Amino acid sequence: MKCKGTCDKTRVQYEYYGIEDCGKAMVVPGAGPKACAYGCMGFGSCVKACQFDAIHVVNGVAVVDKEKCVACGKCVAACPNHLIDLVPYSAQHLVQCNSHDKGKDVKAKCDVGCIGCTLCTKQCEDGAISMDNNVAVIDYEKCTNCGKCAAKCPVKIIL
Repeated sequence: MKCKGTCDKTRVQYEYYGIEDCGKAMVVPGAGPKACAYGCMGFGSCVKACQFDAIHVVNGVAVVDKEKCVACGKCVAACPNHLIDLVPYSAQHLVQCNSHDKGKDVKAKCDVGCIGCTLCTKQCEDGAISMDNNVAVIDYEKCTNCGKCAAKCPVKIIL
């Protein structure tokens, strides 16, 4: 799950009273009530798509239980913001942000967003982490789970 913007970490731009479906909420101004248009809307379309009870919305953000997940990909298809990736079971590090905004704009919307500082990329001796449009991305084929990227991340969005 590439979002850590829980209700207490991300700004709200307005009160939303409408259909609680992520795909349908994409058409409302700002793509939902949260200030970050790249983040989890928390309406649970991924929860409804999962037949294995592996996803739950907790404090406004979808959380995946990797012990229950069978990697069917239905949640991936259901998320209009492309926040859910199928990663190897052995992966110990995840980037929990999807914002492509620049650092200052990210911080104005969310306390736990990737600011694009590149410190994580400089720590990785295996070249497994790179930046793509202002957000860190891990190449799991190269990642050795050393944890140096997570240790150096100033906003702690890499687990």
